[in-house]
Amino acid sequence: MLALADLCRYIQAKTDTGEGISAGVFDDKLRRGIGVFDNNQRTGTRMALGGAACTRYYTQNVSVLVHWGETQREAAQKAQEVFALFYGISDVHIEGVHIAFFVPSAPQSLGLTEDKVYEYVVPVEIYINKEE
Repeated sequence: MLALADLCRYIQAKTDTGEGISAGVFDDKLRRGIGVFDNNQRTGTRMALGGAACTRYYTQNVSVLVHWGETQREAAQKAQEVFALFYGISDVHIEGVHIAFFVPSAPQSLGLTEDKVYEYVVPVEIYINKEE
C-alpha cells in the first residue's frame, strides 16, 4: 500500500504546493494548499481468476484536495495541473512501491469555503503491482 505521505512527496516534487501539502488532514486557514486523503467510496477487492496467486495488482483510491486562491480560474488551473500529474502516467516507483498506472478523474469543483477560497477535488485510482 502506498502511504499518503509518500504520495504527498511525489506531488510536492512535481508542482508548487503553495503554503503546504498534508496527508489525511488539512489546515483550512491556508489560502493555497493541497491535501491528500483516502477515498474509500469504492468497495470490493479485485481478485483474478485463479485466486491471490494469480492477482498481479491491487488498487488504492485517493482524493487530492486543491484549496487554491480567491478566483475560480486560479483554482481550476491548479486543479488541472494536479490532474496532469497523474493522467497517462505509468510505471512509477514511489518509496519502493511500483505504480503500474494512475487513473485520475476530472477535477470536480467543491465551490467556495467560508473563507472565500475555491476548492477542487481530483479523485485518483492507483494501480499498484504486487511484490513478487
